Amino acid sequence: MNIEKTRTKAMRLRRKTREGGIAYRALTIIGDRHPWYDWGHRLMILVGEHRTGSFDAPRGRDLWYRFADENEAHGQIITTHDYADVRATDGQDVSWRIFDVQDEGGTVKLGFWGERITHYGLSRRELALFRRWDLWECRARGEWFGLRRWLYFKGLHAAVYLKRPFACNAVPPMGSGGYSHWHCEVRGKHDTHRYRNYTWARAERVRYEEVR
Repeated sequence: MNIEKTRTKAMRLRRKTREGGIAYRALTIIGDRHPWYDWGHRLMILVGEHRTGSFDAPRGRDLWYRFADENEAHGQIITTHDYADVRATDGQDVSWRIFDVQDEGGTVKLGFWGERITHYGLSRRELALFRRWDLWECRARGEWFGLRRWLYFKGLHAAVYLKRPFACNAVPPMGSGGYSHWHCEVRGKHDTHRYRNYTWARAERVRYEEVR
């Protein structure tokens, strides 16, 4: 079985698995079309947070919560990570609040859920809920106490600064109009470096060549 058929079969099997699960990730890696030496993208698939078909920086899941009977002092705190549960109460006299993770896990916004998040202070009950959510959902489950994020950004750096094995891998000089992650993909002896459609030589500015 050739590699193209293997990739196609893997992507078909992926439809039968739970999105974001281990089997889903393994089949995504098998069906991945990046070069064999691009381990960075595959590491991002393995440890990234699966969201709407992509694998983003690991972070905790947003938490929606409300008080039963709108009783903030004694009412049961009802929580969910599924926005469908929030939508199901549309038209009812209930008010949801949210711990909203933003900026790739670097910021948490707190507020009443609506078209815009209206900020508010936390009661002691809410503060206890926030501490549990931050420790378990964000730090433990979402980030593996920093290891998952470290692995993800290690893969991201490798994917951006991808180097082709046995190629020149020189980068454009500073001020030449190129970028530091443009590694020359030419193998063997050559006078002009090339990254995709961009070329440069010593002491020359980067040039763009049209695809013929």
